[in-house]
Amino acid sequence: MNQEAVNILLVDDRPENLLALEGILEPLGQKLVRANSGPEALRCVLESEFATILLDVQMPGMNGFEVAEIIKSRERSRTIPIIFLSAISKEDAYVFKGYSMGAVDYVFKPFNPDVLRSKVAVFVDLFSKQRELQRQGELLRDAEKRELELEHRTSMLEAEARSAAKLSQMNEELHRRQVALEQAMGARNRFYASMSHELRTPINAVIGYSTLMLDNIYGSLNAKQKEGLQRTLKAARHLLELVNDVLDLSKIEAGKIELSLQPVMFPALIEDLFVTVRPLADDYGSTLTLEMESEPFNIVSDPRRVRQVLLNLLSNAIKFGEGKPIKVQCKQTEDHGVEIAVIDEGVGIASEDIARIFEEFVQVAESKQPGTGLGLPISRRLAQLLDGSLTVDSTPGQGSTFRLTLPASLEDDLTPQPALFAATVA
Repeated sequence: MNQEAVNILLVDDRPENLLALEGILEPLGQKLVRANSGPEALRCVLESEFATILLDVQMPGMNGFEVAEIIKSRERSRTIPIIFLSAISKEDAYVFKGYSMGAVDYVFKPFNPDVLRSKVAVFVDLFSKQRELQRQGELLRDAEKRELELEHRTSMLEAEARSAAKLSQMNEELHRRQVALEQAMGARNRFYASMSHELRTPINAVIGYSTLMLDNIYGSLNAKQKEGLQRTLKAARHLLELVNDVLDLSKIEAGKIELSLQPVMFPALIEDLFVTVRPLADDYGSTLTLEMESEPFNIVSDPRRVRQVLLNLLSNAIKFGEGKPIKVQCKQTEDHGVEIAVIDEGVGIASEDIARIFEEFVQVAESKQPGTGLGLPISRRLAQLLDGSLTVDSTPGQGSTFRLTLPASLEDDLTPQPALFAATVA
């Protein structure tokens, strides 16, 4: 039985060199893929699997070393064997750099066709064997799954034989519960669909008219009237916040959150958020400082969702910070992602309550601060949706540190072109 052909990537900016490589490797009977530049090679690696890559060192724009560095930085492609081909760079420093980039060989032009073909054949054979082992592993897992299913089916049949009536009753009850659950889920989905219009519209009307009246558009107000309207406006805004949080949570649970991926600049995004929350910080008497532990940089993510998470963390730090200074530390991680720590010196959180603060509608301590109990659960789910994490360290009476970590880019959600951009600028 013939093995399935595997892909071999040939990267060179000179067509005659690619033609020569194809002539040398054609006897191997594998699929030879051409790339005339570094960016084209990266797109090929994103789209297909390769047994090995033959990569020219000297290329205009993006040289072979730069291409190899990007390939090795990505989880999906870091194990692909790379053979560097060079006609000029024969110095030890270039050879050492090639091996340091993760190359398995560094071949000088002109090279011996038979030797090169033999080297490539080794990696083709290794790739084919690994793929065959993977297939055998999948077959074994399928066999184990079928065996478990068979054991389960046998057990169910034995149970049915012992108590057919009881099993029938259980099945009927399960069916009733399933129907009830489907009806409840349908009703909930219809409720969430109508909530945006049915609740937001009148709430916004209350907020709008209250604001107009406080601005004396309809005539002057006495002190008691202003106080009453201010309380009404505050309550309406709190209700709108609750509606928006519930809608966000429902969209996340239903998998209907759509991400708009684009460069997110740091520290510009945090500085912009400081402008937004400064009036709230002034009300509570807290100062805001930003510590940037690296040069300005960017990641590829959804800026609106990143803002939403950080805005919630900053608002919480201000509300529970007891008027003490609030510090934000931002740095670029080793894998070109970002780590942001929001640090307050407020009431803190007890160790037994750390896990509960990320549960819906939970407020772990008696507090006069307004809130829905949904901000942190939504923030953690958004962080996970962005392939990141949200963690907390806290000591009662000393304050809390919430740490948001995000990757350099969302690889699974990017098309080849944006992924190439993200890898290049990182």
